[in-house]
Amino acid sequence: METKFGNDESPPRKNSFFKNVRTYFREYCNCTSIHGFQYFGEKRTIFERIWWIIIFLICLIACISAIYGVYRKWEGSPVIVNFANQGTPIYQIPFPAITICPESKSFQPVFSYTRTMQKMLSNASVTPAEHTTFEYMSLICKYQDKLNSSYSKPDIFPDDFFETVHKIKPQLLLYNCMYLGNTDTCSRFFIPIMTDEGVCYTFNMLDRGEIYNDNVVQFRNYQRAPRNMSNWSVEQGYAADAGLFPYPARALFAGAVNGLSFNIITPKTYLDFACRKSSLQGYKVILHSPMRIPRPSQQYFRVPLDQSVVGAVQPVMISTSDKVQMYNPKRRGCYFPSERRLKLFKIYTSLNCKLECLTNFTLRTCGCVNFFMPRDNETRICGTGKITCMRNAENFMQIKDLHRKLSKKDFKRADDCDCLPICTDVTYDVETSQTDWDWKKSYSAHLLKPTNDSHLSSLTIFFKSDNFVTSERNELYGPIDFLANFGGLLGLFTGFSVLSLMEILYFLSIRMICNNRLYGYWAGPEM
Repeated sequence: METKFGNDESPPRKNSFFKNVRTYFREYCNCTSIHGFQYFGEKRTIFERIWWIIIFLICLIACISAIYGVYRKWEGSPVIVNFANQGTPIYQIPFPAITICPESKSFQPVFSYTRTMQKMLSNASVTPAEHTTFEYMSLICKYQDKLNSSYSKPDIFPDDFFETVHKIKPQLLLYNCMYLGNTDTCSRFFIPIMTDEGVCYTFNMLDRGEIYNDNVVQFRNYQRAPRNMSNWSVEQGYAADAGLFPYPARALFAGAVNGLSFNIITPKTYLDFACRKSSLQGYKVILHSPMRIPRPSQQYFRVPLDQSVVGAVQPVMISTSDKVQMYNPKRRGCYFPSERRLKLFKIYTSLNCKLECLTNFTLRTCGCVNFFMPRDNETRICGTGKITCMRNAENFMQIKDLHRKLSKKDFKRADDCDCLPICTDVTYDVETSQTDWDWKKSYSAHLLKPTNDSHLSSLTIFFKSDNFVTSERNELYGPIDFLANFGGLLGLFTGFSVLSLMEILYFLSIRMICNNRLYGYWAGPEM
């Protein structure tokens, strides 16, 4: 009795398994579209086979090396920063927040650091209130080494520290204050704020309730904005219905007449030369984003006495396309606000994050925090006995962060700040020019009697142009781009394609099954 196997009447083969595999592989070599494989299946000399194997391996190694290079580029630099296609008008961003810090850190008629220090140096009588106030002011002024014996140097200050500093805070006497060409009362423009330079005054900054979390201790009316934030966010900018006068305020046009300008009166009796090592008097000014906590000791420009200073502002804005959001924050190099939460701040920025990180490290190292750092009810204020500890803690944080960047290590430690930039941010570059201001002659020319017991300074801040160029993070190599490079290199070196992959899968599965049904054996008929 005859048994038929499909269209082939030959019985199943009894060859060894390895011989069947070799025969099946030759059949695949004759059918595949991968370049060079057909030569592996030919019954030719051993020299020819070895030659083609070497050539194929060389091409395969070159292909893998090129693909690995493309992968490293895609993995390491998936995002590119380039310029936007069109300019951004200045009315879409806030006018910069302006923080002004007097060089004299106390109101001299109430408390003079110089007079108290002279009393202590001459062993004159100093009241307990003066001594306590002098101790408190030593956190704001430079520590006087030659007065070490006169310091009690407590490690912790009570909350009365803020009440005392508030009572003797320096005065900011402004007049002829103009914004957008309109004259208004300067007191409603500038609000007191506690910084690392002591009590300063800020303009166009967000209210503290919109920056700090509810667990942060607040003091009196400091950093209380005249209005709440309206229809603005750093990602979306101003809403269409924000109007011409939202908060934070925005400039409508460029030019000095459309900026902020004011004069500062400084009575000679307000000057204090002992609080700082530098004998320079006047004011430190810092321009920053309305949602950022300023640190005037690190970045500022000066407004000296009896001089007129003009600052031309050029915004620097960077945005991020939606396509980049799919990447890991480490790969794109920035955080979206919803991705990073802070314990002390409602709004994430890189500088707010670094301030919180420094606060936490100072608390762990010294058991307390500096007076300008945000804190909760259970956190204590460091006294003069912890000045060295606080200074060393900040220096250590800076060196550690620099060492991590130079070593280019990607691993994350528990004490790392992880303060990447925010994906959409705006900063303000300012070009300043200043000149001596003989304001007394100007007063005399207008038949006004100038005073001889005061100094006068002037500051004007404005945008340089109506538009500026925005930078944007875009996708450099997306998944489709990487796949195209991957497939192009495989095709160039080996002729491999998606159909080639399907051929391999076909010979390893479907063809074996069908051979078994047609011929009774997975390797099929003898070729």
